[in-house]
Amino acid sequence: MQPSSFFLISGVLVAAAGAQNAEERIGCTAIAVDGAATEDGSAFAGMNADSGDADYRLTFVPPRQHIGGERPIFTFNLSYPRWVGFGRGEFFHPKAGHALSEPVGHIPEVKSTFGYYEATEPLFNDQGLGFGESSCAAMLVNKFPGDEKDTRDVPIGLLDTVTLMQLALERCATARCGVELMGELAEKFGFVPTPGEPTLGSVRGQTAWDDAGEAYTLADSKGEAWVFHVLGGVSGITKSVWVAQKVPKGHFALVANEFIIGELPSEPNEEFLFNREIFQAAKVAGLWDGVGPLHFSRTFAPEAMAFESPAGTTPIPLYAALRRWGLMNLAAPSLQLPFKSSNDEYPFSVRPDKVLSHRDVMGFLRYQYEGTEFDMTKGILAGPFGTPFRLEGGPRSGQVPRGIAITRTLYSIIAHTGPKRQLAWFAMDTPTTSVYVPLYSRSRAVSSAYATGHSSSFSRDSASWAFNFVSNFMQLNYRDMSKQDVYPAIESWQDTIDEERKTAEGSDAEAFDAWQAGVQEKVVASWWNMSDYLIMKYNDGRVNVPKVGRSPGYPQWYADMVGFGNDVHPVWVQPAPQPPASLISEIDGGYVAPSFQLPLLWDPRSSTWAYAPLPAAGAGGDTTELASPLPGPASDSVPFAAAALSTLAALLAGVLVGRGFERRALRSAAGAGEYLL
Repeated sequence: MQPSSFFLISGVLVAAAGAQNAEERIGCTAIAVDGAATEDGSAFAGMNADSGDADYRLTFVPPRQHIGGERPIFTFNLSYPRWVGFGRGEFFHPKAGHALSEPVGHIPEVKSTFGYYEATEPLFNDQGLGFGESSCAAMLVNKFPGDEKDTRDVPIGLLDTVTLMQLALERCATARCGVELMGELAEKFGFVPTPGEPTLGSVRGQTAWDDAGEAYTLADSKGEAWVFHVLGGVSGITKSVWVAQKVPKGHFALVANEFIIGELPSEPNEEFLFNREIFQAAKVAGLWDGVGPLHFSRTFAPEAMAFESPAGTTPIPLYAALRRWGLMNLAAPSLQLPFKSSNDEYPFSVRPDKVLSHRDVMGFLRYQYEGTEFDMTKGILAGPFGTPFRLEGGPRSGQVPRGIAITRTLYSIIAHTGPKRQLAWFAMDTPTTSVYVPLYSRSRAVSSAYATGHSSSFSRDSASWAFNFVSNFMQLNYRDMSKQDVYPAIESWQDTIDEERKTAEGSDAEAFDAWQAGVQEKVVASWWNMSDYLIMKYNDGRVNVPKVGRSPGYPQWYADMVGFGNDVHPVWVQPAPQPPASLISEIDGGYVAPSFQLPLLWDPRSSTWAYAPLPAAGAGGDTTELASPLPGPASDSVPFAAAALSTLAALLAGVLVGRGFERRALRSAAGAGEYLL
């Protein structure tokens, strides 16, 4: 088939399937680990914070004593500057051109509040309580304060995503206290998501909202970890619906933008907490018939396999499912969990095969599905040098896998907290190419490099730009830069920090603060040196160390796949479901053949998916015939589903996965910043 016919078929299929441009801007992955699963008895909670443009600057909000009165409540759209005012430290004092943030309401203040680290969102407090966060689709969403255009008969929510986290870190030392407090406040004052985030969608004709609910992970110095979900409420019943589940002893859990808590007991207990009106709210809202146990996720979240956001677009169930499958199998490979397209087919948590260290958890948040059939470093989109990162946006005809760490990850945070030590690990930019530095609960030290930076203004004073520059420059030759330079430097720094902190933990407060800030400064300085070194070493597409001017050349498998030869005309290629058998042995790191069927074609009329059969082993043929000819345009007499399925099977054959569709077409707040999910 000629290329022109291929584009015609793609256009026909896309129009029929209702796909839209892929320019995805938000998404976070949150984790929680119970202390019995770790080497030192510490619990872990954290996240990769992914956003196209948010205020990522790191600071410490000091503890305070209060003389009664009320606490002002603000909404946070997370854009720069995320908040301007007084009472939270000099970092937030107004600068030239900055207007003071205006409160949207007030709640009673407490006598004293704890201090905590904060970046785009609150992170970790001086009592050893830490957070992760991941926004989720929900069936209920409250009105925002002052939104007169919203005429729905629903509660008004006062407390948004960031505010709930702030209140928990200000007032709680334990994860249980945190989930109980957030639940109590959400019931009393109502929860709303980050302004501008919710997107109106549809699931089998019923209204639902993307990014309207929140999932938090919490860990504390007792070694406990919890998962908390919250969404809108039902007028006359409750201002917000919420639930919390303790991570079972010795288990690991993760949230990937979909709720994960399942069946609830009839009453709250030591493992499950929730508002007592939850059952009545589900029935009054028409979400549950009252028969059998209430499954929280299946009741209060839209069915991922059929949720269109916005309505008329293709659902993206693999956006969450791939991350759940990948990390659960990484933690517990002995389970050999099969890939399931729907998030609710995975367990709430798994027991890791071995006790975990903080370095293992760092590895979880750096993971790129290496060694699996979804390996981000493999395939034509990884390029000749195996970059795990994908461009977002572009054509309307396909998807890419959703990684755990992606190019627009602003930072990664891991609360590492238990009876022996309480600290958080903070990596600026995407953790795959960054270094985690420690933030101890006993310290407030943040270097100026981590407290500085703006996405639209390059600066060598900023840690973010140091890590961003190196990560972006690596795309020229990711294979060599990662293996020879960046990954070894990361491991060397993590080893050095682990060794130094053994001594530092026994030092006095002044010396300890100097050490913590000094580590940050030295890491950033070394990364700027790394950037200069990489420019020199890989200048002009060459490798100039140890000898100047060596060309790495294209890998043989890549040259063969694209038909590289003596014809100097531009080369055009067709998709193939697998590499030819003759090339498999030449692929760096090996090749894992697809073994799971994936949903490939969405029929909006029936709200069903079609699946393509798996390709036969070695289906790519030899190097002279890389792919079979693509089928011609479907006749009008051929039923839509059959024609489309046959074409998709030839084009994709079950190996395209993840998310490539933009999760929203409209944003509900003009001028709003970018958001975390």
